[in-house]
Amino acid sequence: MASLDHAGDRAFCRAMLPRVSRTFAINIRLLRGSLGEAVRVAYLMCRAADTLEDAWPGTAAEIGARFDRLEAALGGDAAAAGDLARAAAETGPGREAGGARAEFELLEQLPRVLGVHAVLPAHDRAPVLDCVRSMAAGMKRYATRAAGRPEGAPYLGDEHELHDYCWVVAGCVGVMLTRLFTARAPAADAALGERRLALAPVVGEALQLTNILLDWPVDIRRGRCYVPASWLDEWGLAPRDLVMSGRAGAPETATRLEALARAALARVPDYLDLVPARHVRYRLFCLWPALWAAGSLRHARRDPEFPWGPRRPRLPRRDLWGAAVGSLLVAHDGRAMRRMVLADT
Repeated sequence: MASLDHAGDRAFCRAMLPRVSRTFAINIRLLRGSLGEAVRVAYLMCRAADTLEDAWPGTAAEIGARFDRLEAALGGDAAAAGDLARAAAETGPGREAGGARAEFELLEQLPRVLGVHAVLPAHDRAPVLDCVRSMAAGMKRYATRAAGRPEGAPYLGDEHELHDYCWVVAGCVGVMLTRLFTARAPAADAALGERRLALAPVVGEALQLTNILLDWPVDIRRGRCYVPASWLDEWGLAPRDLVMSGRAGAPETATRLEALARAALARVPDYLDLVPARHVRYRLFCLWPALWAAGSLRHARRDPEFPWGPRRPRLPRRDLWGAAVGSLLVAHDGRAMRRMVLADT
């Protein structure tokens, strides 16, 4: 009966996903059945937390209160979920706001997403809940701190915080995905399972570092600088200097961030090696974003206006699909898959 009761909510989740992430909506098609549904709902819950951090400004107290309502909602408080949904409907952008409108619509319909999560099997509910709670707690910590700082101040203090932030917003997702996968494909032995779980955050960190670099032109101009303050201090830079052509230190700082992203991408094959070749769909689900990230870094390096240009460099769709199609030939072969990932790192 539960599946019938939530049929409309499941349909809403399927329809909403491509509106808040076109790229993720591509590779999630690789996951079938209950795993695909759990990952879809998890992504929407994570995206709701991301909207609270990234798209809904306010004072530290206001931001903190929203995250508190989200935490209560995750714990089963229907009133808190309803309050957050109503506030999003009242204060979100108008329908002409495109992507931002979709993110707030997701918050407006959060009770429906949580309803689908509530009827997932227990072995799926727990990893998803742990992930979203970790993400929301970390985002609350960084967002409330930033709200009390001068406008445009660096969001992160040093390289340690850069890695911690990547864990908060992406690394914990890798752990969740690994737990969901392991529920369906247990590791051959405990040691293998431990190694796989230990490497799980690397895919998320690689993608997040790449996104921080690629979003640099847009983020800096909207007053959000994810380049650590300690890096800027080494060159005597202010965040706004990072989008000034010819400013000494800006290209070097971009290269430093790119090196971290490439180093993380180079570890992705280590994780994929621990996923049996017969689970080709899950392998590809993890592999495609890594290939797209590596291709995007290559594309950005060829852009003469990056990183001070006005927009994010985007991987052409022919390259995106070319990488995906090419990976079909190597997904069963660990060594060939490794060569493909490392080709751009």
